[in-house]
Order: sequence, then structure tokens, then C-alpha cells
Amino acid sequence: MRSHVGASRTRVAVLPAAHPAVRRITGLAWSGHVELVPVRPGVVNGESHPGTYVKGPAPILDRDLEHVDVAHVHFGYDYLDPESARDVTEHLSRAGVPMVLTVHDIVYPSHEDSQPHRGNTGTLVGAASQVLTLTEVAARELWVRWGVESMVVPHPRLLDEAEISSAVRASKHLRGDGDTIVGVLLERMGENIEGPELLDLLAPVATGRRGAHLRIVVEAQAWRDACGEDRESGGHHLVAELAAEGGWESVRLIRYEARDLGPVLAEFAALDVCVLPYRFATHSTWLELCRDLGVTPVLPAVGFLREQWFDRCDPDEHSGEVYDPRDPGTLTWAVRTAIDEPRSAPPRVEGADPTKIMAAHEQVYRMAARTRKASRNGA
Repeated sequence: MRSHVGASRTRVAVLPAAHPAVRRITGLAWSGHVELVPVRPGVVNGESHPGTYVKGPAPILDRDLEHVDVAHVHFGYDYLDPESARDVTEHLSRAGVPMVLTVHDIVYPSHEDSQPHRGNTGTLVGAASQVLTLTEVAARELWVRWGVESMVVPHPRLLDEAEISSAVRASKHLRGDGDTIVGVLLERMGENIEGPELLDLLAPVATGRRGAHLRIVVEAQAWRDACGEDRESGGHHLVAELAAEGGWESVRLIRYEARDLGPVLAEFAALDVCVLPYRFATHSTWLELCRDLGVTPVLPAVGFLREQWFDRCDPDEHSGEVYDPRDPGTLTWAVRTAIDEPRSAPPRVEGADPTKIMAAHEQVYRMAARTRKASRNGA
């Protein structure tokens, strides 16, 4: 371990650092015992991909891995074929850098064919010195699939108190008294998202409801790619056309940049309800944004979304409605219930406290680093 200002510090390469959830974890680096170093996925095997979250313009160089005690992989390996995933683990092994892996997604949320991602996950799980995941049910799934015991570290909050307060204050200027605002998260409009046709299913929600507004939340580049719209026109007329039959008083597109949600936080906080129309998923960062901002999610009965939202809570006492994606009628019922029977969001579990999250990571990093130190001393 490196010596820093007279103290022993564990130097951790975080791959990658630009995803909001990972930024929050790296932002918790209050400890004087850990130094978190942001890196892009391509550092470890010379590959990169536009669909991954990367940190630029100057990530640490490949040769600097010899000065790193631990590598922590979160996201960014979904584009690799199994051979490339093995290259990553072999490269880190040759460099003598133990790997910590956080499994956010067992079923990757952008690929209908889950086999490549599961193959990569299996490769990385097998090579990791410690595996982390977000929920107890995901930990059980990792044991069933790969026989690995994983540590459960709950999803961190994405926003601090100042960010939440600022977003909520600004949101009050985006809605009128008596308004009901329903958001639909189309995200990157990938294979796992039901897509614009879902808007037709929401039409009955606005029927007979005064002050009902619809907001379409979509990643900006994905929308431009899908609709062929330039940045200026933004496709607003297409959104209005898709939702015109719903009787909404207004329909508006909310575009966000993949690595910067800051500009749309007020818009998101103005929502009463947000529909997450996943066809398949494991966990969702958007659920945590809903929790931070007090937005009621309407989520499908897929993956471990329900367990993530209601972790150790009674669903009857808190916000959040679950629908069956195979039965369109349940979506309308779930949105109506979320609007008409508002409740508070489930509290975060005790282990999601920022100090405890960082303490758990620090413990894992130092244990992994000790294995590197021991192997070097035995060489």
C-alpha cells in the first residue's frame, strides 16, 4: 500500500467513475485510508466503447496499474465478449492487482440476449477477490448461478441534502396547484424499454382528470438517434402526436445527458409518479433517484426492482406500485393508484448510510490489498 502524508493508504482504481452511482461512491471518500482513482474501462485491456461511461480526458495510464493496490469494477464491461472479459482479468492478474466486483446487473438492462453479459459476469465473478451486490436476493442469485458468496452493500443515495433541496425548490415553479404530473422513463430506448407505444396504455390515466400532464424522460442522444431529430427541434411534435389521444393538458419531452442529470433534477422532482417501463432488469439507479426526490415509482415485476425499492419495508405502508408487464391493464391501475393514494417513499436501509457504505468499501479494499501485499512478500 502506498504511503501518503505519513499514512498507509489503499489506492483503488475505480472502473469507471462517471456513472452517477459510482460518482456518489467515489464522492464518499472521506477516509484518510483510501485513495479512489477514477479510470475508464479501456485502461485494463486497451478497449473502449462509446456506450460505456468513461472518465476523460486523462485517465491513469495502463502502466500506472503497478501503483494501484486494488481495481474495483462497477460498470463498463457489458460490451466485451467473453474472451475480452478474460483478457481484463488476466491483465489485472499479471499486474498483481486484485479485483473487487460490484454486480449491479445480472441481466444487463440494454441487451435482450442476456448470455454475453452473463458470460462476462461469470468470468469476472470467478476472478474477483471480493464480490459485492445491492440486495440480498441478488446475492442469493449469485450463489445459485456461480457459487460465490457476495457482500450486500445497498445502493447509495445519488443526491446530497443540498442537491435535493435545490431540486425540490426549483420544481415548484414547474407545476401549478392541483396539477398531476406523470413521467415515463424511456431512458436510452433500448431493447429493455417498452418504448413510445407505452404512451397509449397511459391514455386512460388522464381521462376525466383535470391538470394531468405527461413528461417523457429520455436520454438526449438516444432520442436523436431513434427519431432522426436535430438538437433544436428535439422531436417535441412527435411526442405530442404520440400522446395526443390521452387527453393530457400538456406533453413535454425531458432530455438528459447520460453522465449529467443535474440540469433535469428539478423536472424530475416535479413528477408525482414515474413509470419505469422495463421489460427486463436487475436493479435500477432511477429507483434511487425517485427515493431521493420523493417521486413515486411505478415499476414492473421484473428482476429485483421490487426488492430494491421495498428493501425490508412493508409495501402497504409506502409509495411504489408494481405492475405486470405482461398485462397492460395493470399499468393503468398502478399509475392511478400511485396518484390517488400517495404515500411516503420507503426509507433507506440502515446499511445505506453514507458513512457505512464507505466503511464497507474501505474494509473490502484493505482486505483485497493485503492479499496483494502478501503475494508480493511471498514472491
